[in-house]
Amino acid sequence: MKLSGLARLIFLFLAMLAMASFSYAADENPLPMPVGKVVWVKGTFRALMPNKEERILQKSSILYLHDTLKTDENAEAEIIFTDKTLMTFRSGTTFFINQYSFKPNAKSGSVGKYVMDLIEGGFRTITGLIAKSNPPDYQVNTPVATIGVRGTDYAVYFHGGEMYIGYYNGTPCVKGKKQGELCLDSGTPYGYVPSADATPVPVSVQPSVFQQKLTITPASISAFNTIGGGSSISGPVTSFCITY
Repeated sequence: MKLSGLARLIFLFLAMLAMASFSYAADENPLPMPVGKVVWVKGTFRALMPNKEERILQKSSILYLHDTLKTDENAEAEIIFTDKTLMTFRSGTTFFINQYSFKPNAKSGSVGKYVMDLIEGGFRTITGLIAKSNPPDYQVNTPVATIGVRGTDYAVYFHGGEMYIGYYNGTPCVKGKKQGELCLDSGTPYGYVPSADATPVPVSVQPSVFQQKLTITPASISAFNTIGGGSSISGPVTSFCITY
């Protein structure tokens, strides 16, 4: 079928319009940013995306910025962020990846930002390069308190408006929403925040919520870019590799 000159012009115009619309839509809805990966799962582990779409997570599943992670009852899961932060979630946990950026090539000082929200449940974590390079860049929010660290291995549990925090290594610090701060060490291994209005208080005896010890499998993660056949983290990240 032959097209007249006018028909060709109309066809080209419509094609260009369609391409422009597609480009605009891509700009308006950019692909989610990958931030980490699942190390292992026992039971059912889910990710709820901002558009309410849900993914069932398995070993090696990719995690994205603004995912809400959920472990079902009787489930546990371990994840690793690209800055090598390791986290193991206990059952019945809801955890939101609020802010995250990692710049491994930074010469000094801050290498990124790590801000997470623990909505329900608990986890144990060994912090990674973001917290180690500049502790103020690391923050975990709960409805009753905010947690900061200085190169740390700690556990936290929030349920029913109360929060417990436990020390393994380093210096985890918990700051009340309105007043007070408590930093843990071997002499003060546990802390308790009974409500959003309360000051964090030290606890010398292990709370019952920490009798279940969460296991963290040692792991490391590397990002790489397969575009163009190279292996680099200077371009867009296309995949991750976990080593044990």
